[in-house]
Amino acid sequence: MSLKSFIALWTHRYHKYTHIGKAHLLGYQAYLYFKGVKGKLQKGQKLIAIIRTEHFGDIVAAEPISRYVRSLHPDAHIVWFVKPSFSELVSHNPSIDEVFKEFCVTERKTLLDTGIFDEVIQLQFTNNNHCPKCQVFIDNPVAERRNINIFNYFNFGNLLEVFAQTGDLIPAKAAFPADDQPKLYLQENHRQKVDSLQLTEPFIVLHCQSNYAPKDWPAEKWEQFVHWLSDNYPYQIVEIGLKSNLNVSSKAYRNLCGQLTILETAEVIRRASYFIGLDSGPSHLGNATGTFGIILMGSLNDFPEYNPYSGSYGRQENAVFIRQKGEPCSQLSFEFVKSKVADVISLS
Repeated sequence: MSLKSFIALWTHRYHKYTHIGKAHLLGYQAYLYFKGVKGKLQKGQKLIAIIRTEHFGDIVAAEPISRYVRSLHPDAHIVWFVKPSFSELVSHNPSIDEVFKEFCVTERKTLLDTGIFDEVIQLQFTNNNHCPKCQVFIDNPVAERRNINIFNYFNFGNLLEVFAQTGDLIPAKAAFPADDQPKLYLQENHRQKVDSLQLTEPFIVLHCQSNYAPKDWPAEKWEQFVHWLSDNYPYQIVEIGLKSNLNVSSKAYRNLCGQLTILETAEVIRRASYFIGLDSGPSHLGNATGTFGIILMGSLNDFPEYNPYSGSYGRQENAVFIRQKGEPCSQLSFEFVKSKVADVISLS
């Protein structure tokens, strides 16, 4: 082994084991904190953990579970575990008493292994319970028993139904037994931020790039689509997301990518006439805010046809899915998408 390789190896090990040590320490500190919380609860009150840490579309999809658990345990102290970057999605939820901003899965395992929580509702399964720094996967015994994993989960229903099953809240492949419409809890600061953007109404929101390439539609087709929209309809076109991969010169187009928080983005979507995008986090914001959705979808891995949404999008009462069975999203032709969008807008 060369000196350079030796240094790289031990630098990696130092960072890994420092991270693991910090995770264990934070887990024990969290235990002491929740021991104090539990000590203040009244007799019979439960301390309940709900775990859905990522991704933000999944957290939005799982929101009805917070209300359902609250209905089952009206007096409980309910804690939602989430990654810090997504905490705003649950921090204003009136069904949640507290948000636990998770450092990593090792911290969570250390905390949960103490048994401090009376009930743990895991809305995750092994494949998405992972810390790359610790190189640790955490099992969900319920998901393991029901054989729900990253390769087959859409065989068990939409995302809300899948999460309710991994949390042992409903029987296998059962419908969600309560209000299944996701909600967001937008605040005045989100409205003020979007007011400051001075968006020209009416406008259409586009989301053109997901965090998973097989769900995407090519950039050149989006560019052609933007020009077609601007040439034929009186809408401003607003792109949202982390970053844009489009090269568009139309005066009707405005790029807000990377400029907004998740809930500020949701407020932009709420004000739009239409949300047009992919099966991705922002489409769940569209579902939760009540904006009509036009969703470009295709086959996904082992799922030739699937529906991730509950509520009005899931029932396609407030959404149209643009897809051709068995074809990935990338293979949808511009003409096919254009005709489907034109059909929707012509009815408004």
